[in-house]
Amino acid sequence: MPTSRTATIRVLDPSASPRDSHCTNAQRLSTLRGRSIGFLWNSKPNGDVLFTELEESLRRDHRIGASLHLSKPSSSLPAAKELIARLASSVSAVIVGIGD
Repeated sequence: MPTSRTATIRVLDPSASPRDSHCTNAQRLSTLRGRSIGFLWNSKPNGDVLFTELEESLRRDHRIGASLHLSKPSSSLPAAKELIARLASSVSAVIVGIGD
C-alpha cells in the first residue's frame, strides 16, 4: 500500500521595518547656466546612453558648464565615499540614474 508524504515549505518574509531617515535635501540651484554637473551611472546597460543624451539636452536648453561622468562598479553596491567626495568637491549638482 503506497504511503503519502507531505512536504513542508518554509516561507520567509524579506521585508524590513521602515527606518527613519535624517537627511537634509540640498538647496535647489537657482539656475543651471554655467554650472558644472556630475553624472553618476550605476553601470547598468544604456545608462551611459541616457546620460550622454541628457547632457546634450542640458547643454542646449540650460547652457550648463563643465560635466563630470563617473560610474559605480556595480549597481548593487553603494557609491564609494571617495567617489562621492570627488563629485561633492568638483560639481554644483549631481544626477544619479540607472540604465536598462
